[in-house]
Amino acid sequence: MTMRACAAVGMVTAILALLAPSGARADMVGHGAMVNGIAVSPDGLQLLSASWDYTLRLWDLPRQRELKVLDGHTASVNAVVFLPDGKSAFSASWDHSIIRWNLASGKPSGHLKGHLNNVAGIALSRDGRWLASASWDRTVKLWNVAASRMEHSFEGHEANVMQVAFAMDDRQLVSVGYDRSVRIWEIASGKELAVLNGHETSVNAVAVTPDGKSALTGSTDGAIKRWDLVARRETGSLPGHSGFITSLAISRDGRYALSGGGDRLMRLWDLREGRQLKQFAGHEKPVWSVAFTPDGKHAVSGGYDAVIKVWSLETGALVKPRN
Repeated sequence: MTMRACAAVGMVTAILALLAPSGARADMVGHGAMVNGIAVSPDGLQLLSASWDYTLRLWDLPRQRELKVLDGHTASVNAVVFLPDGKSAFSASWDHSIIRWNLASGKPSGHLKGHLNNVAGIALSRDGRWLASASWDRTVKLWNVAASRMEHSFEGHEANVMQVAFAMDDRQLVSVGYDRSVRIWEIASGKELAVLNGHETSVNAVAVTPDGKSALTGSTDGAIKRWDLVARRETGSLPGHSGFITSLAISRDGRYALSGGGDRLMRLWDLREGRQLKQFAGHEKPVWSVAFTPDGKHAVSGGYDAVIKVWSLETGALVKPRN
């Protein structure tokens, strides 16, 4: 075993010991380390989770039951997205790679290679033609999904890039990173259109509204900021979290948002009124990933405590598995 492999194994062993759930009860348990990313299938029947334990897991969401373990990365898996048909998915990893998965077989069906460091975030265009990736090599890359080919590399960030999202009818990208900036890129030309500043520390998360014209960003400074992507200016904030922000999601109708943070809470926001509607407490450690179900009735959260929970947005209670 190489020195690098030994170091990786030692790190994972230490993290697994640190993060092992201490008698916690959760809806979906199986990962051996923090749940970095989650994605709900377009039909709402399945969930994919990405973990520091190097694996992805495919779940029957209504029954909250594990279906498959997807094993192919050689380091932490940071993010995951379903393709529109729900039969394939992409995952991004600390091993510098992006893997395309056949979910029926649970096996890789392709690899996208080009980043030189940790791939921290990925996003898919609405039609599934383009994949965007954010990396600690300080670049954002655009990939042609059908051809498995990189089309553009966007350079301008001065530190690790954490997340990226499509905007403006998939004609633009919005990226955030450790350099505290929010950057807007034109996809066709690869040109940087704007740099938006306002956060005091690293920006960890971004989510764009369905109309592509507004965005939310979350930072280590605990702030969630709202941005007008047309006017390219800050329009407000969503105060409430008492620690760093790890993840954001916006509902399909653009009315609501979810946020997860270091205060171990997931929060539900009304974006029209700019106020918090509910907070969801149940994780023993920071909430690392959040997602809406397509019908807008439930939310899913993944934690640093290695567990996944399903919540009713109407009642705020945990949802029990279906028989």
